[in-house]
Amino acid sequence: MVLDNLNTHKNEKARNWLRLHPNVSFHYTPTHASWVNLIECFFSILTRQGLQHSVHKSSKDLERFLKAYFAKYNDHCQPFHWAKGPEKLQHIIELTQQFQAEYAAAHL
Repeated sequence: MVLDNLNTHKNEKARNWLRLHPNVSFHYTPTHASWVNLIECFFSILTRQGLQHSVHKSSKDLERFLKAYFAKYNDHCQPFHWAKGPEKLQHIIELTQQFQAEYAAAHL
């Protein structure tokens, strides 16, 4: 499973679940690289195209809006195409690891 670095994906409950499912492993997207997680890309689109420009007075109102948005989006959606190749991703991972190491050393 590919997950982001949210703390609930790494807590004791998640570790227990993994112990009960030995054929499954978690792989985490790099910190500060939400664009690697395609659902984050979609949430960004949804926010910019829909949620920032709307007001919902109830959960039912929000539900109706989202269902209408998804129906319209599905009429013209296309697969996501990566604009960055694996070399760019590797470079970002290395820079992130370097930053994290420097940050940890400075805050000991």
